[in-house]
Amino acid sequence: MDNDTSRLIEAIRSSPPGTFKLFRATETQPEVEQSMTNREDLAARVQHARSSNCFMEVISLRMQYMDVWLRVYYQNTPHAAPRKREFGRLLKQCLTQGLTKDLYDRIHRFNKDRVKAIHGYLVGLIAYDQLSAVVSESDGLSEELTEFVLLNSGETVTTAFATEHHDRGDAVYPVQSLVEHLKSRPFI
Repeated sequence: MDNDTSRLIEAIRSSPPGTFKLFRATETQPEVEQSMTNREDLAARVQHARSSNCFMEVISLRMQYMDVWLRVYYQNTPHAAPRKREFGRLLKQCLTQGLTKDLYDRIHRFNKDRVKAIHGYLVGLIAYDQLSAVVSESDGLSEELTEFVLLNSGETVTTAFATEHHDRGDAVYPVQSLVEHLKSRPFI
């Protein structure tokens, strides 16, 4: 057992029940290390793109981030059907899995704006300066989705964690401290 795993098991043992949750991997062959590197870099990339008025980049990165968390939500709630790959269809699946209607509506509206921006800019469906409003209207939406997923899916980790089977890509999060972190940082 490596040091990181040992520290995690000790933190689980010494924390109140419900502090940690396990989220099952969303892919069968996850690129864990590269994904972790990219996620660590995400907030800085979004902030740089935003400060440089590269609004399509902000919109695209936000959509990718939300897509990941919708996948996590779908995978970590009871479901019978395979996960849809297209964002809008996955979003609808998550609504049937318990995503709130208000959050669904806001993400759906963001996705419609994203499609208009990414696929309609050059054909004149939207002017570039209008993309600033899309970015501003979606501020905090990624964090709200992440908080919802953390609080409404996953499995509570118990002290039996060390003896249970886990797949590559499964993740354990300290839910409340992660939610506090989401609220304290700049928007993704």
